[in-house]
Amino acid sequence: MRSKCGNVLPLVLGLLLVLSFLMTSMLRMPGALRRNVSLVAKETQEMYLAESAVLAKLNGFPEGYFAELPAVESRILGPWTEWRVRDKFQFMLGHEYGRFSTSEWARCAVVLEQNLHERILHSEGLKNLSGNRRFFKLDSSDGLSTERTMAINVSAGDLTLDLGESRAFENSRSSRKSIRSFMANVEGDVKIRGNIHFDTLRIYATGSVNIQGNVVAHFAEIFGLAEVAVSGNVSLAGTLLSKQFIEISDRAQMNFPSLALAVGYRENRLSLLEKSVFEGLAMAPSGIVERDSSAKLLDSTQTLLPFCMDTRKVVFSRRRL
Repeated sequence: MRSKCGNVLPLVLGLLLVLSFLMTSMLRMPGALRRNVSLVAKETQEMYLAESAVLAKLNGFPEGYFAELPAVESRILGPWTEWRVRDKFQFMLGHEYGRFSTSEWARCAVVLEQNLHERILHSEGLKNLSGNRRFFKLDSSDGLSTERTMAINVSAGDLTLDLGESRAFENSRSSRKSIRSFMANVEGDVKIRGNIHFDTLRIYATGSVNIQGNVVAHFAEIFGLAEVAVSGNVSLAGTLLSKQFIEISDRAQMNFPSLALAVGYRENRLSLLEKSVFEGLAMAPSGIVERDSSAKLLDSTQTLLPFCMDTRKVVFSRRRL
């Protein structure tokens, strides 16, 4: 015991000596460097508290149980859950992987479809229209604007968004038109093309949905009863749902996190073709998933299961806003 105590004392004295050197060095730091070190320390502490708050919520502790931890705000983001802390940190939650039957996936698809449908129809300022509708420009009398959320319900007609020259502006981001949020419930087909950026895009169609050109969506939720087709220089992240066919082709990209689910009728099919890229979970329960040799499927089934699958929540994505 004495020998152990004798060994510890020099170690403690050595640590104290090292700490004294470090403190002396910090005091001699230039002011700008000290400020940078202080800022990094503050940001690290904020991230630590944010992660601790999320872990506490995951483990079932009620809000405010730990007084020093910040509040966690939550919302449904497509098939997943988004948790935010102080509007500085975003955590995306999926569900732990497990084996599920076709009927369970079918029930999940119904839940996702219904949630999307209700979210659009109950959105603030919903505008009811009838017959075929076409939008060709922004900030016009038809209400399609870069600054506001637009939600429309089109009965007995198709919907076309054709904004910007998709060929002429193929490599020009500066010319791309931007829309904050667009939502549409359509009793017919939907076509979206052009040189457009959506912050949020939500489409529910009883027919088919076709997206092509230089269309970009930071987050998309799209349901097409008959078909969802994404092609060309399209770049989306989010959810594609259909009860028959989903096709992603011609260099189109579905970025992480994404979910494509074709389930419902017999012979449903999901196709990844012609140098398309899919990052997430692509499934056609009781149907066919086809992928040619040029397409890339970066599968993330371990973390991307949607909220309607009854398993333990897990954090699969974290970022500073």
